[in-house]
Amino acid sequence: MASGDFSLELTEAGSWESFPSFAKKFVAQIGAKIIKKIDGPDIRIWEIEYEGVVLNFVYDDFPNGVSIEPRGKEGQPAIEKLFRHVSEQSDPDGL
Repeated sequence: MASGDFSLELTEAGSWESFPSFAKKFVAQIGAKIIKKIDGPDIRIWEIEYEGVVLNFVYDDFPNGVSIEPRGKEGQPAIEKLFRHVSEQSDPDGL
């Protein structure tokens, strides 16, 4: 990110229409909760709480993609933990 913080890019296959379903399923899988939804004409930013930290769950149509972004330095450990979690789920054998 421009701030120098890491974000977690989840997919480039998302769309405006598929984002709500994808976000709800993903948030449930990681044990987070949606606390606020902000929908603009070309971007959706849903605030989620994950392990006591507020993160932004984002759909942006340019460049197209879905990501989870920290809201500051305090969110960095949560992003790193989510990265490990997603990596393990994607490749459980560590290949």
